[in-house]
Amino acid sequence: MFLDQELKKIQEDKNRLAICCDLRRRLVHIEVQSILCGVRRSLSNLTLGLAVAEQILSFLRDRKGRRS
Repeated sequence: MFLDQELKKIQEDKNRLAICCDLRRRLVHIEVQSILCGVRRSLSNLTLGLAVAEQILSFLRDRKGRRS
């Protein structure tokens, strides 16, 4: 009887631990996705910024070329 109660308690503890591990695994997955989205967004903004800078430089070169 005592051993049955101990085994039941151990099984419940094991189940709780499995749930905690699963939740942590899911949280890590969500955090990684969030970080990757932030990196992609930063790269996209950087690419857009570089494209705009390139257009401005091209415009200024063309303008300078017309004056000469």
